[in-house]
Parts: sequence; C-alpha cells; structure tokens
Amino acid sequence: MWIVRFLALALVVSSLFFVWRTYVETGLFITLGMDYGLYLAQATVMGGDDPTKIYDKSMINIVYRRLLDTYAHDLSYDPGAPGIWATHVPYPPLFAWIMQPLTWVSPSASVFLWGAANALLALGLGWRVATHCRGADKPTIMLLFLGSYPVVLNLYVGQIQILLAWFVTECYLALRAGNDYRAGVWLGCLLLKPHYGLLLGSLLLWKGRWRAVLGVTVTGAAIVGGSLFAGGLGTLLAYPQAFSDMVQFRGDAPTVMLNWRSVVLDWYPSIYWRNGIILTLVLGTATTLCVAWVWRGPWNASAADFPAKILLTLLATTLVIYHSHAYGAVILVMPLAAITFSQGASRLGLGLTCAGAIIPTLIFTGGHAAPLSYWEISLHTEWASQILKTIVFALCVHTFANLMRSERDENLIQPSSS
Repeated sequence: MWIVRFLALALVVSSLFFVWRTYVETGLFITLGMDYGLYLAQATVMGGDDPTKIYDKSMINIVYRRLLDTYAHDLSYDPGAPGIWATHVPYPPLFAWIMQPLTWVSPSASVFLWGAANALLALGLGWRVATHCRGADKPTIMLLFLGSYPVVLNLYVGQIQILLAWFVTECYLALRAGNDYRAGVWLGCLLLKPHYGLLLGSLLLWKGRWRAVLGVTVTGAAIVGGSLFAGGLGTLLAYPQAFSDMVQFRGDAPTVMLNWRSVVLDWYPSIYWRNGIILTLVLGTATTLCVAWVWRGPWNASAADFPAKILLTLLATTLVIYHSHAYGAVILVMPLAAITFSQGASRLGLGLTCAGAIIPTLIFTGGHAAPLSYWEISLHTEWASQILKTIVFALCVHTFANLMRSERDENLIQPSSS
C-alpha cells in the first residue's frame, strides 16, 4: 500500500507541475480552463441585455474569442482567423445566473477562484469517501482520488463534475442509510446534467422508491423555478438549443469519451451515422438489461451486494449515455472505493481501480514534447481517455460477473440449508 500511496502522491505533484507548465507555455482557455472559459462566456452573456442568448453559440463565441485573444498564446490559435471556437453550455439557466459573480473579477482571477474552490471540494469529497471505507488507508484513498485522471481532468478544464460526484456520493450514502427522500434530493441535483441520473433515477422509479422520487421532484422544481427567476420563460424554453452539438453522432469529440458511441467509432470509424446510432442504442439497451437483471428481486439497501449493484449502475451509466467524457467517471468514486477497499475485495478489482487512477494520469501529464501545444495535449488526452475507457469497460464486466457469481453461490447454498 505504501507503493500505491507514493505513486498517488507523485501523480498529484506531477499534475500540479503540468498545470503550471501548460499555463506558462499555452496560457488560459485554449486547453487549461477550456470548459470554464465557456461557463464564463455564458455567464457574461447572461448579464447582458438578452439572457435568451446564453444558448446562442455565436454570442458565446464572441466572448470566448475575446478571452482567447487576451489569455491564450498557443501557436495553434490565430486571433486574426475567423471561426467558432466555443461550444454550447448544456446547463439550465440557473447555472449561468449563479456563475455571474465570477465575471466581476478578472478572468485570470476567476479561473484561480474556480480552480481553488473545486480543489477544496475534491479534498472534502476524497476525505468523505475515505472515512466511509472502514479499515482502509485514508491518505492513500484521498491521494488516489486527487491524482486520478477524472479528477485531474476536471480541475484542468474547469468542469463541474466533482460537484456532481459529491451529489452522487451523498445520494448513495443516503440510500445506504435508508433515507430515500434525502437520497432523492441529492439525486435531483444531477438535473444540472440530467443524463448522469438516467439509470439511477429509472431504477428508483422501477423499484417504487416514491420518497426518493419525491425528493428528485422537489429539487427539480427548485432548479426549474430558479431558472425561471434567473432568465425568464424565454431563456428556459431556449435551453434545448444547448444540445444541438451533442446530438450529432460524431459531435463533441467522441474519441475522448467512455461510452458505446465512442467504442462504435473506434471499431468502425466510417460507419454511417444512422447505423452508428442504431448500433449504439442496441449496445446501450443490452447493457441496461444486464443492470436490470442484477436488480430483479426486492430492494434491500442494507444488503452486502448493494454497493456493487450501485457501482454497476453507475458504470453502465457512463457507457450508455450519449455524452460521456472521461471526467464523468469521477461519479463512480464512492461505491468503487467502498468495494475496492473492503475486506475480501477482489485483487483484480483493486488492480483495475489503481490502474484506472494512475496510468491515464501518467499519460495525460507526462511525456510531452516542448513546447507544449493544443495538439500535443489533445493527443495525450485521447490516449489517456482510451486507456480509462478500456478499464471502465473491464470494471463493468468484472462487477457484473462478480454479482452473477455471488447470486449463483447463494442459490447453491439455500437448498442445503433448508
């Protein structure tokens, strides 16, 4: 375990040096803080005369290009060249309204504040997870979490996925404690990125956990009401525009995603988009049926296999949903840690978890040529994401196989004990 702790600490330190090197050699918003720059641009548009324009990519691009012109000095970016560098921000209007105070300071200070807040949140989440892994080495778990590729990538691009991982963690702990309503309230927070709650929410409906459904409804109503207050009905009705880039089969860099759409394009790059969507849906449906199979029978949140079932549900979520970037895998942390660092845990599961935390980060942060560039970093991001995708698929198969094996062993024991 000391070796794992040392490697995890080395990952955290090397990631910090890589972030600093990227800042010095490429500036901000070209890769470092890329997603946060989009949030900042959308929040700036929100503070303008017409909040309904927050889902107008051309409007966001004006502000985003201004950020790039000032803070990006990568050789691949030419301030004089026309083009769209921005993408849509697919969050409800309430998010852009909440982000507005961060537009009141300079963009560089804003990036620092956002990064510091997310780093503190990651520290808090890592500690919360570690304290619920009884008998495990807490510093090692925290360092593995902080140095893992999904967390490093979240902090690097300025995503909100660490916040979503906190929501999922609290939802899991509330379900485990038998407090369905509180679990639903936390799960409802995923409506900021609703696709991440697709399978877990459907599971709660199927199992008739109505107090949890009520909690989701309460949080959802608060988000909708807050969005109406923040931007009005017109802005809320414009929200579906934010998904126009995402619905394209080859849209939004599927090569760095973890889902079936990415796998299909890996295996068959030239596939016709309609056939690709059909094949993706078939594979996603098959994965969902496997999850449903392990959940058949009565609901029992105190059962020994409950963490594995939740983990399988979340693993399947990352594979099934249409838009699933590598940083999204951070939502797996609580059930994955609970299983991996429990007594009698599988060595294969531990090996896959440590490999998934360590190897992609090494690829992402190390071995870069000088000077750094957008294309160099993008290439390493693709390699790291491909490795993580392979490990996530392996973990999904491993978790499903273990659940099936446990069920078979239980069925064999029951007749002899009667």
